[in-house]
Amino acid sequence: MKKLGLLMIVALMAGSSYAQKYGADSVKCIENLSLYKDYYRQKMYDDAYKYWKVAYDICPASSEKMYVDGVNLLRRRESKAKTEVQKNQIIDSLITVYDRRKENFGSNQGRVDGRKGTDLLRYKSDQPELPFVVLESAVNEGGNFAEAGTIASYMTAAVLMGKAEKKTSEEVVKIFAQLTEILEFNIAKYEGKKTQEYYVKAQESVNDLASPYLSCEVLVKMAEEGYEKNKADATWMERTADILDKKSCTDAPIFFTIAKEMHSSNPSSVSAEKMGIMSLKNKEYGAAESFFQQAIDLAQDETKKADYYIELAQAQSSAGKYGAARTNARKAASLKSGWGLPYMMIGDMIAGSSSCGGADACAQKAIYWLAVDYYIKAKSIDPSISGKIDGKIATYSKYFPTQEDCFFGGTKAGDTINIGCWIGESTKARF
Repeated sequence: MKKLGLLMIVALMAGSSYAQKYGADSVKCIENLSLYKDYYRQKMYDDAYKYWKVAYDICPASSEKMYVDGVNLLRRRESKAKTEVQKNQIIDSLITVYDRRKENFGSNQGRVDGRKGTDLLRYKSDQPELPFVVLESAVNEGGNFAEAGTIASYMTAAVLMGKAEKKTSEEVVKIFAQLTEILEFNIAKYEGKKTQEYYVKAQESVNDLASPYLSCEVLVKMAEEGYEKNKADATWMERTADILDKKSCTDAPIFFTIAKEMHSSNPSSVSAEKMGIMSLKNKEYGAAESFFQQAIDLAQDETKKADYYIELAQAQSSAGKYGAARTNARKAASLKSGWGLPYMMIGDMIAGSSSCGGADACAQKAIYWLAVDYYIKAKSIDPSISGKIDGKIATYSKYFPTQEDCFFGGTKAGDTINIGCWIGESTKARF
């Protein structure tokens, strides 16, 4: 009966444009597609493979899903192969599946190459140039749409090429910078969604893999050696400045040189930010404020703008302008949801403003209640900073007012305490 049903389907399709994809023997094609899928669903993979192989050979344009399943079937066969010869034959067949998929289904070539490169990395890591070339193509083809697994695999391949002395340290760092940009784009794009987790894990992997290449000693040396030949290359300048900044290598004279050259030759939000960082390092707070404000004004991306607002707040906080710093920290928080740093910064400024307390011990120490309120808020929306926050809460909780401190003023647990000075906020008493 089942075969009769298949024959009827073929008859209905005869003469249509769809019949072409099932090949010269469409009955045999459809029958084997159906049988392999049935066995595959039942996890009877050896039986599924026999029928899959027939469909794969006689009607390669019949189903793109067939290629996805074929990769899984061949991986299983490779894991059970008894000899190296058998293993290598199966691996070669597996890699060919990707190529035939691209021949018959041309879309998503970057994604297919990403998965092909990852399998090459799995099975042929002793020949790193093979996966590297494929993964390089996949990332360049996919750009910001590259999959998280492809990105992590490309970084692995780049490091293997570095160890094999087929890529220089500078080339590995360039790849790291390129991948970091793609990862940051996708982490922001998928905020709050399951997909974000994959990119976060890929980011952790990329950072770990690249770590040996990212010491200040290595990065500064590379920046110094590459500056003269690359100072007209805006992409090189921005990436180099960003890496030096992210790895806290901003005390190096080359960072200042790059920042000045970037801003004088081609002012942008990035160059303005780097000038601001340089000014902040030199304790030139007014200049730092001005540059960070320029960065904000020139920025097109909201996430970058949030970063610049927090840097502006840092400059203002360093200058003692706590009210303005709080305003800009809140602007930063409004542009990037789930970010605890702005609230942690406000808590730090409040905790450092003991002169804003009132006349008695209760009012003087009430600022620590408010500071901890901000720390708790920061932690609640951004668990990634829990470690830092817990330490601050433990430190400042020791300075909370006691019942004895507040007895003579009549303050009881749950009462509202108003705090003056630049703070102008209130908190709840608790003992």
